Amino acid sequence: MKFSAVVLIVPDEDEDRAVDLLKQAGATGITILKGKGLRHNERKTFLGLGLERKESVMLCVTEQQLAMRILRSVKQQLALDLPGGGLAFSVALGSVVGIGLEQMKLFRREVEDGL
Repeated sequence: MKFSAVVLIVPDEDEDRAVDLLKQAGATGITILKGKGLRHNERKTFLGLGLERKESVMLCVTEQQLAMRILRSVKQQLALDLPGGGLAFSVALGSVVGIGLEQMKLFRREVEDGL
């Protein structure tokens, strides 16, 4: 079985909706990190400080076919194509440890259900 890491970066206020979408698309475990986004063309505020946006970075390791399903789902359901909407991508993983037999069964079942 081949694995991918799916990374989703969304505005902090969209975190709950994004988590629900990831789960519905087949993600069985999600790690959430907090961050702040800085833009290349950021506007300046009154004191010359840049505006920062709080963001949620979500990471899940899943089977490759599920990764593609997850990316399609979040692209359709979240406004990722709009400025400031967020970003999603996957990265193929060469080696993965720590995924138990039960998790492998869940991945296999999700892939079979999606076909």
